[in-house]
Amino acid sequence: MSLRASFFALNTLQAWGAQICAGDVVRGPYAAFAESPIDERDLAAVGARALCTDELAGRKLELTGPQSLTHEQMVALIGGVIGRPLRYQEIPAEAAKQGMIQHGFPEPFVEALMARYAKGAGQAAPVTGEMERILRRPARTSAERVSDHASAFCN
Repeated sequence: MSLRASFFALNTLQAWGAQICAGDVVRGPYAAFAESPIDERDLAAVGARALCTDELAGRKLELTGPQSLTHEQMVALIGGVIGRPLRYQEIPAEAAKQGMIQHGFPEPFVEALMARYAKGAGQAAPVTGEMERILRRPARTSAERVSDHASAFCN
């Protein structure tokens, strides 16, 4: 069995949390790039089911969150949940790349990430529905996850 997870919802806090705490603008590349964020608790529940039962044996699971959201939409959603108007300000990819490298991200990783963003900008992220089928309940939405962790966004 293989779990192939899309974007972890936790990444929004790690990538944007400090900017949200400091003000109402999140700066980053590719505002129109979409992800289908997965709540880490849902991913853990799928992993536990895989380890404790044979029902997923031999499967390659493409796991996504329940909705496709652009970077711009994710920031607006966070703002709506925490009660602050936030906006995403797109910056040039090269500036974002240099900033990430300066913060210790390996250059090959950053280059691959920027290439992924450039290729997928303007397209919806895949939503597979596997989480719901496996967990037999709706996957947590991004709004639910932000609500559960709102204090981390300095609201």
